[in-house]
Amino acid sequence: MRYNIATILGMGMSGCPNEGSDIGGFYGPAPDEELFVRWVQQGVFQARFSIHSTNTDNTVTEPWMYQNAKGLIRDAILLRYRMAPYLYSALHEANKTGAPIMRPLVYEFQNDPLCWEEGVQYMYGKDLLVANVVEEGAKTWKVYLPAGCKWYDFWSYRCYEGGRKIEIPVELGTIPLFIREGAIIPMADNQLMSMERDHTTDLRLIVSPRGEQTYTMYDDDGVTNDYLNGVYRRTQIKVTQAERTTVEFSSEGSYQDTVERVLVDMIAKEKSPFWVTLDDKKLAHFLNRRKFEDASEGWYYSQTKKAVLVKYPNPRRSCVLTVSFEEFDMIGM
Repeated sequence: MRYNIATILGMGMSGCPNEGSDIGGFYGPAPDEELFVRWVQQGVFQARFSIHSTNTDNTVTEPWMYQNAKGLIRDAILLRYRMAPYLYSALHEANKTGAPIMRPLVYEFQNDPLCWEEGVQYMYGKDLLVANVVEEGAKTWKVYLPAGCKWYDFWSYRCYEGGRKIEIPVELGTIPLFIREGAIIPMADNQLMSMERDHTTDLRLIVSPRGEQTYTMYDDDGVTNDYLNGVYRRTQIKVTQAERTTVEFSSEGSYQDTVERVLVDMIAKEKSPFWVTLDDKKLAHFLNRRKFEDASEGWYYSQTKKAVLVKYPNPRRSCVLTVSFEEFDMIGM
């Protein structure tokens, strides 16, 4: 599995971005339970994800082959489906530019010598660092976070400075995943189960503001070649960090957007916003999480993750979300 990763990274650098190994191995004895779980956890980040085999011990490698591990296998696969908007956009970029899906660290961090020969950790697209466990029985796992930016744990938003190694506790269900400072990451907030039949109706956009960053989110029907005739949706997202941080959306193409609701999940470690607007409309501020979840639009600041959650119905037009981090006094508040 370790060398599968290095091979795919090398192929991506050689002009073959749409790659993936046979999960669990294709020929030989069936993988044991721990190896199979780790292999799936790695495989869900491959452009090509396929579990199938010709086992020499008369067994077949299937997601349900280990009763006690089925939940962990399912969790990893469901994560892949939630990442569909990010993966599909990365595939679009690969089609246009040749950029790999799984990128060696050196591809994104060419001035960091500690990234030059790394063949296990890699970038998934531009903004996610994957550091999957590839050693048997590991209780802790060392991860190198490249220099030049901050990094946020995907699951907790805990912040780490780049340019150093960290050691984190791991269990069999742990998938070490880190968000790059400046990231713009679209995910499905509704759980997709089929790339052909299901569509993203609830979009979660993870944003980690840093200076000025742009991202292109791409979608089409996923089945036909109608995109060749302009039936696609290419959405340019521009994030500008300032006292008033803005997220600008502009789209092109005739494909009908399936997104009904948008949730912007903006990492904001220093403080909560003063106010939030969508174009000229001021959104309601909720102090109660349950009331925020019941509302159709508004914003809430998570003290647990230090992040601003802003939700609203999809405007289906170009728009600007503004999050004010300006100073204010108690009277002004």
